[in-house]
Amino acid sequence: MIVATAKPDDLPALLELEESGFDAPERWSIGSWASELSSPDRLVLISRDDDQVEAVACFGVLDDTAEVLRVVVRPDRRERGIARRLVGLGMDWADAAGADRILLEVRYDNDRGLSLYKAAGFTAIARRSDYYGLGRHAIVMECRFHRRPAPGLSRLSRWPA
Repeated sequence: MIVATAKPDDLPALLELEESGFDAPERWSIGSWASELSSPDRLVLISRDDDQVEAVACFGVLDDTAEVLRVVVRPDRRERGIARRLVGLGMDWADAAGADRILLEVRYDNDRGLSLYKAAGFTAIARRSDYYGLGRHAIVMECRFHRRPAPGLSRLSRWPA
């Protein structure tokens, strides 16, 4: 697995990931992804394997608050720790950018996502009814950066292998 910052040339692969990971009403458009890639307050990470994009994660930071905006892993590459690694790196980036906390929304029925975020230290703080469409609610989660890792260490070190 090679993790890199996404580039405009990766847009077709990002759209393929969107199709594999989200229902049509929830998918980001090519314009949305292009905007994320060009925004100075965003980090868009991709994971490649065999020169193919297998996952993407998008993060933003504004003042003291960061957000996990998107995490998508190709269905045949799930359960391999890819999302965990991308989320950990995004959290490190947000922490280094000066954020005191990081927020996200996750579908209430996304058991894999909920498990991932709980393991990363997120806790549920609110529910947004019909956030993703009628009957598709979101759980709002937060992780506060209370303790900063020692120099040279990453949050990844506290996760089980």
